[in-house]
Amino acid sequence: MKRFDLYFKEKTENRYPFIRFLRAEYSRSENKLTIHFLAQAQAVDGGLLTEEVKGDILQRISSAFPKDIVYSVKYVKTYADEETVRTKLMQALGKAIPVAAESIDVDDIKISVNEYVININILARSAVCALLNTEDKLNEITDFLNDYFVEGINFEVGEKYITDAEYLKNLEKNKQIIKNSDISGTVKLDEKGNVIADADDVYGDLIDTFNDSIEVYEQSRQIKVTQLKNLVGRSYLNARPSYITDIGENTVSATVCGTVTGLDKRMRMNKYFGTPTDEKSKFKRNTTDEKLPWYSFMLDDTTGKLAVVYFPGFPPNADFESTFVEGAHVAVTGKVSEREGALQIIVDKMWQVDIDFTSISNERQGKKESRSYSIVHPEKYFEEAQFTIDDLQRGKQEAAPYLRGKSFVVFDLETTGLDTRSCRIVQLGSYKIVDGKIVEAFCTLVNPGCHIPEDSTKIHGITDEDVASAPAFEEVLPDFFKFTRDATLVGHNCIGYDYPILKRYADEAGYDFNNALLDTWPLTKSQYTLSNYRLETIAKELNLGLENAHRADFDAIATAKLFIILAKKL
Repeated sequence: MKRFDLYFKEKTENRYPFIRFLRAEYSRSENKLTIHFLAQAQAVDGGLLTEEVKGDILQRISSAFPKDIVYSVKYVKTYADEETVRTKLMQALGKAIPVAAESIDVDDIKISVNEYVININILARSAVCALLNTEDKLNEITDFLNDYFVEGINFEVGEKYITDAEYLKNLEKNKQIIKNSDISGTVKLDEKGNVIADADDVYGDLIDTFNDSIEVYEQSRQIKVTQLKNLVGRSYLNARPSYITDIGENTVSATVCGTVTGLDKRMRMNKYFGTPTDEKSKFKRNTTDEKLPWYSFMLDDTTGKLAVVYFPGFPPNADFESTFVEGAHVAVTGKVSEREGALQIIVDKMWQVDIDFTSISNERQGKKESRSYSIVHPEKYFEEAQFTIDDLQRGKQEAAPYLRGKSFVVFDLETTGLDTRSCRIVQLGSYKIVDGKIVEAFCTLVNPGCHIPEDSTKIHGITDEDVASAPAFEEVLPDFFKFTRDATLVGHNCIGYDYPILKRYADEAGYDFNNALLDTWPLTKSQYTLSNYRLETIAKELNLGLENAHRADFDAIATAKLFIILAKKL
């Protein structure tokens, strides 16, 4: 428990059990301290957290701070329903004990929420049970949950009984998986299905070291591909790609496949440029070109999306430039790393492949689309300059063939900072394009639940006062999820910024934004030569009418108009 939370309970004589200290933020420029508390939704909605109570809390904790500091208190409403607790628990398990999150059956987790206590009962196999019952892991999981719920956490972990029939059934299934895998390797099992040897260590990540049997966890799911052409590195693809959605923070290296989207080619300085070389020199790389290319793109296998970076060697593969294009199907092997909160893979080897998409089972159980909008409702968008399909048939403006019969949602976010791992959303702007026409707007200010830094306000102009009565993004998310169904997501630099932030929020809330993704940044670079590719520059060059840059609603509509122009060459 946080030290200040203990201080707060002591000062208030524990008379306010429906709130819990969350965090404190200090603004040096304003000499202002903002204290954030979690507050039970039923207490807020039921009228327990009155202005009188807030005043009493402020008075009781005032002695903890220097007299010359301006301080205020903010309350973040939190819900502790069974579904929300289960989602956060699985996230906590994934961080503390990944193998537990992957091996525990959802049906073996029982959750009940009382007035001030969340009871969690977990059944797990003996080895996982032993891990969960260690004090440090229980504390780690509890600390994680305490950042989201006011209620106390009561854990009970018991050992799951597995019958002999269930055990043998699982072993037979695992033997069949190995038999059908088509991956070269020597995995020997005894008559009971226990692992005797794995000569090539191909199945090292599939072996359950707790009972020495073959156990295929989620991260082991594989996609059938046929190698067509070697593009980078060795010529033979000897392992099936994993599902992108199964790549996690603890993954060191991986082989994945998918469709190339958002392909962007840039130039970098060659650190070996001008370095003298001879046959005996250690500098065997290109020393004649001052700048060398590097590529970034998104790989989409329909289960998820992963950012990919490739730094070409020298000399380059002659087939690479002609084969490696937007929409190509490739498999890559490389090191997995984190960049600004989002996972990426740095290419070591790459192949052009034919992907058997029927071998992919999209079984992720994200939350379903709501029947109706509740917080933010889309508004009809009208602009005289636009046109309809009927207009086209009468010989008026012509929509790009790429746009016909398709839906796109162009979106933009304004945030509290630039770090995609931690920044909070303060505004969402989005517009839906159907058959080449902008038809709906979905825009709202968002309360980030924290102070908006002055440096961020200087960029987008949004202040704490502007968002004081705005909904939290967690409340907006179900409506935005509904708005984006069956549409391709589009944004300007969305692959590097907006989408990772959206995905972070979505993952925490249990929503699966499995939409295709297009980025107008690399698309613009492929069609226009400009001094830079900031949205303001592009808007001015193409007369898009961007009146108020760095506001999500204005940026999103400008991006939508830009995308309609770019689509003519898609």
